[in-house]
Formats: sequence, C-alpha cells, structure tokens
Amino acid sequence: MRLSLLAFIARRHLGANFLRTCISVGGVGIGVCFTILMQSLMLGFEEKFVTETIESSAHVTIFDEYRAGTDDFEHWADRAAGMPVAVEGARPRARQFRIKKPLEILDAVRRVDGVAAAAPNVVGSAILSFGAKEAGSTMFGIEPETEEAVVATDQYVEEGRLTDLYSSGGAVILGSGVAERLGAKRGDTVNVAIRSGGQRSLRVVAILKTGVTTIDYSRSYVLVSLAQQVLGLGRDVNRIVLRLADHEQARDVAERIEGLVGYRTESWQEANQNFLSIFVIQQTITFIITSGILIVAGFGILNILIMLVMEKFPEIAMLKSMGFTARDIAATFFLEGCAIGILGVVTGATLGYYLTEFVGSLPIPQKGLIESEHLMMSDSPRSYVIATVSAMIVTMLASVLPALRAGRMDPVETLRGHA
Repeated sequence: MRLSLLAFIARRHLGANFLRTCISVGGVGIGVCFTILMQSLMLGFEEKFVTETIESSAHVTIFDEYRAGTDDFEHWADRAAGMPVAVEGARPRARQFRIKKPLEILDAVRRVDGVAAAAPNVVGSAILSFGAKEAGSTMFGIEPETEEAVVATDQYVEEGRLTDLYSSGGAVILGSGVAERLGAKRGDTVNVAIRSGGQRSLRVVAILKTGVTTIDYSRSYVLVSLAQQVLGLGRDVNRIVLRLADHEQARDVAERIEGLVGYRTESWQEANQNFLSIFVIQQTITFIITSGILIVAGFGILNILIMLVMEKFPEIAMLKSMGFTARDIAATFFLEGCAIGILGVVTGATLGYYLTEFVGSLPIPQKGLIESEHLMMSDSPRSYVIATVSAMIVTMLASVLPALRAGRMDPVETLRGHA
C-alpha cells in the first residue's frame, strides 16, 4: 500500500511539469537510440565478416610445415660439437613442402571429437593471364565433393556449380576480384603458368563472390590433380582443411590436432587475428562514445531532479509531518528517476529500431574488408540489452543524490525557511 502511494506521488510530481519530464525522457531516449544504432552497426560488420569467413573458409587448417621450424645444418652442428650451436647468416633453402601420408592424417583427424568433415587441398601461387592482362592468384586445388562438406563454397559460386570443375580440358573458378582484374568472365579461356615451364589453358566455368575481399580478390579454384601439375607437387597435397561442429571451438581443436599430427595447425581465429583485433578496438570506441552520451543524459536527469527537490521543499516537509519517513521521501524521488529511465529506454529502443532499419536500407556501397551494397546492421538483442542496462544504471545513479538529499531534509527548518 505504501509503495503504491509513493508511486502515485512520484507520478504527480512528474506530471506537474510535463515539458521538463519530456526533456528528461528525451535525453535518455536519444542516448539509448544512438547506443543501439552504433552497437548494431559495429556488430553487423563483425557478424558479416565472421559469418562469411567461417562459411567460405575452413575452420581449421593443417599446413605442410612445423610450428617451430628447425634447421637441419644447425641440428647437425649441435650433434657434431656436442653442445648447442647458433648459426648466423644462413640463407633459406628452396625446398618443396608437402604433407606426408595425407590419407592417414585425414583418417585420423576425422575421428577427432568436434571435427565434422575434412578435405585435402593443394595451395600455391599462380600467375593467370587473359590477353595482355595478368593477375596473381592463390590457386586452390580441391575435390569438389569433400571440399563442399568443409567449406560452403558452392553457395557463393555465380553462374555455375563447384562440380563444373570436372569439365573436360581443364576448368577454373575465379574469385570475382581476380576475374575483374583480368577482365575475364564465364566461358572465357585463361592461361596459367606451370611451375615446370610452359602454360596451361583453363576455361572459366564460374565466378566466386563471397563478399569478403581478401577471398574474392585472391583465390582461384581448380581440381586437385590440375593444381598438383601446375604447382609441381606430383601426387602430394600441402594442406588439409577441416570443418567443425562448433566453429567457436576452433582454437582448442586446432591445438589438439597439432599435437596429434605434428604439423602447424591454425584456427580461423588465428588466421584472422589482425581483423578480429580491429573489431575489439571498434567495440571499445563505441563503448566510450555511447557511455559519454548516456552520462550526459544522466547529468540532465540529475539536474532536473535536484530542481524538483528544491521546488518541493514545502511538500516534502508536509509529507514528513504526516508521518512519511526519510526512506519514503528518498524512495519517491528515486522512483521518479527510474520512471524517467524506463520511459527513456522504451522511447529510445523504439526509435533505435526504426533508425537502424532506415540506415540499413540506405544504398551505401562499400568495398573494403567486406563488400556490400548497404551498411551491415545487426538485429541482435545484444544491442538492446546493452543500451537498456547502461541507461538504467546511469539513470539510477543520477537519481540517488537528489533522493538522498530529499530524504535528509528537516521539515522544521524547511517550513521555517518558507514561512
């Protein structure tokens, strides 16, 4: 009963000066609105990058090298001298890296907990030419069926299928950026330089467009057998790619597999560490800016409640003389601050939703790390939760000081001062 009475008094106080209350609610609402907008923008960019990366690239990759490479001559010198020997000025030697016993490794990693699929790859640099134009490309030799089980490449292939690589005479799928640099399109014939000398003609059977520029502007796909010929690997492979049941477990699974097979194994997080660190910086900047906006709104609430307490000195004295305790008075003004916060959150969340939808629909082409025709906005509830919790914390903190001040007022001194 007492709480409902205090809530009634708080409502009367807020309604007595409707314009001032609306200004307070508007301040909180604007803070919440722009917090949601900025969080949605930053999260949208991050989610787009992560989604496209884990769909168009392997979750875990086994490379044809060891994590900490050893120098054979240094090893021999250690054994000959009977003590550790440091070799300086040694030049790296040209050697052909490859994964030994790939079929056995494939069989072993497929039995590791968390691994959903595995496929062999042959990867290397290739020079493609079309007429007078040339473009460097990272050539991926794949088996379409096993590759599709690991990487959802087929959904990004335009005007064709991944299995079109089986076309007779040699076929290639070009990343959209590689095709753009060459000026080639589906049906054209490009040439690729073979490691052993000469060239091989390949027909473009499809174009790959993932929206991730680091992929679209660098990759081309051929069959494993053709890549082995172009790169001079014989019948060997130099990578094994894995898909996991849960991509968030990639670091742990990669560590276990590296201990099992001995080759350097890399998770998608490790491969994209530089980009992921950028997202952390973006989130930090967003937090600082939105916190500043909400703190300014909090000071607005603090100022308005202090003015309200000063205006209500006689009323506070009367309430205390009627038996209301200091805790009751403080609770009344604290409820007023919370009411402003709740109304501001509702207003800001509503405006934030529509503003996010509007900004996301604007035709703003971008071709950076991610290629898109619009700004990428996230509709994750996380943005609304962050904005709501932050706004309510700021509002409640701003309400504490005026509420305590109102509760500590002496009714006798108050009435004497207004006599």
